[in-house]
Amino acid sequence: MDIQYEVRCFNKPIMICEYQKEGYSKNILDLFKKYPYGYYQYFKEMFEQDLHGVTFKKRMYMYKHYILFSTLTKEQHPIKNVKGIANKIMVAILYIPGKIATEFKIKNRKLQKRGKEIV
Repeated sequence: MDIQYEVRCFNKPIMICEYQKEGYSKNILDLFKKYPYGYYQYFKEMFEQDLHGVTFKKRMYMYKHYILFSTLTKEQHPIKNVKGIANKIMVAILYIPGKIATEFKIKNRKLQKRGKEIV
């Protein structure tokens, strides 16, 4: 967004809200699972940007989330969709462990929800 548009930063609150127990923060994992396509597209587009100067930690965050959302969307060719040979190599190295971790977390989340329903 900040590539095409001017972004304005504020050093004071611009909105004060009440925390809602059933709001976005609490349900973020459910939202990721229900609507992964926008998130997948976002991280896919991140690899189309010039990443020179982006820290290794931030790149790892991008790889992790790209793999997470490519798994949730059941993307057929996630490595092929990444631009840049270095990015392709990193996604290829991290893809299988990332996919296993994602599926494990989804399974655990389902079991936790079942446990709460039984009680």
